[in-house]
Amino acid sequence: MLGLPKTGPGIAAYAAARRAAGLPVDLVHDLEAVPYPLPESCGDEIHLNHVLEHFENPLVILEEVWRLARPGGRVLIRTPHYSGTYAWVDPTHRRTFSAKSFYYFGENPYSFYTHARFHVVRVRLKYFMIEEDWPWPHRVWGRAVQWFLDRHPTFGERFLSYLVGGIDELRVTLEAVKSPVSAQAHS
Repeated sequence: MLGLPKTGPGIAAYAAARRAAGLPVDLVHDLEAVPYPLPESCGDEIHLNHVLEHFENPLVILEEVWRLARPGGRVLIRTPHYSGTYAWVDPTHRRTFSAKSFYYFGENPYSFYTHARFHVVRVRLKYFMIEEDWPWPHRVWGRAVQWFLDRHPTFGERFLSYLVGGIDELRVTLEAVKSPVSAQAHS
């Protein structure tokens, strides 16, 4: 979506080109224009695949995702880790995240600036984003580093990441925390 005009024929042309290529298009929408044209509590699973790092204010995006998620709905996020080389290679990246970034949404005493609440189901630090792109000796090293990160994520993020050249990616699973009654009342 980034790089497209926010309104006008550019978005329509993009959707038409995808349809002409046989690629499905259900909705084309500027993600910074909230609310999205979808009903509240409509999603069981929402994917944000390398999206959040492109926004000036990811709180607004995650609040809208929370609005769209059903109670207990899952939000699957992939985003560059702050220590990785991919975090700043792309000049359109505006921010990066740590393993603790998503605990802001309700699992701490300082969630002052948002009403969205999520339970962090899982956070995985991913050393190699695409392991197949690396030659076999690097893959062996990468698997050893990944083994350690999976078992000691806090130590790995705080100390090891700087010794091994950074962590490529965060993979986060969130669960929307909202009561079924309040979800129905907003529908």
